[in-house]
Amino acid sequence: MRVGFVGTGGIAEAMVTGLCRAPGATDSLHILVSRRSEERSSRLRKLFPDRVEIVADNQEIVDRCRTIVIAVKPEQAEEVMTGLRFREEHRVLSLIAGMRVDRVRSLVAPAGGVFRAIPMPPVERCLGPVPLLPPDDELTSLLGRIGTVIPVTDERQFQALAASSALMASYFEIVAETAAWLEKEGVPDREAARYATSMFVALSSLFDGVETNELAEMSTECLTAGGLNEQVLTELRDREWFGTMRVRLDRIMARMDRM
Repeated sequence: MRVGFVGTGGIAEAMVTGLCRAPGATDSLHILVSRRSEERSSRLRKLFPDRVEIVADNQEIVDRCRTIVIAVKPEQAEEVMTGLRFREEHRVLSLIAGMRVDRVRSLVAPAGGVFRAIPMPPVERCLGPVPLLPPDDELTSLLGRIGTVIPVTDERQFQALAASSALMASYFEIVAETAAWLEKEGVPDREAARYATSMFVALSSLFDGVETNELAEMSTECLTAGGLNEQVLTELRDREWFGTMRVRLDRIMARMDRM
């Protein structure tokens, strides 16, 4: 199977790395990547010489692959796509933030299949959600190697999932603040970082298979009357900390609606 990547940014690099390292990856998988961002493409070629090929011309990628991943910045997207000649047999997977399926379809006509996905950096380790709009068995099989595919039929829902990914940096900040506080209290730097990261990874493992209504109950299950968790959660709720998070997500959604 050949997959071509037009654009080799951070997410494209994570996807290629995940696909090449995925359990059960077959020797038939062959990935073409843009020479642009030469540092990343060269690194991928060095890591996976039998799987990754660097191609200087984006049109050559399109000509040689049926599945094309468009992984360029939004401000570059129209110029890049209008300069390429697609065929009806092409299946185009767009990673372009904010660009709706109809707009992508108009730029890659006459490509017969046009999709959107939101991979996150952990796909490098074959972890994390990968929303896919619209659902597709072939792409689910491919993307399922690097994460948990979330099939989406409605573009508004897809936009909401994309907006929620804006919490990623805040999550890292919470972990970093936890480690920094431990270090302030005398825990050596390495141990502070290991404890904070291990704690959040372990807590995240409890989410597997949990429904939305059960998520709301998990914080309650951690509470003991008069205990430490109750004190922190109560103080954060009193300050409407969680409510302000929803406000921020509403603002991100509104920004995306304007894109």
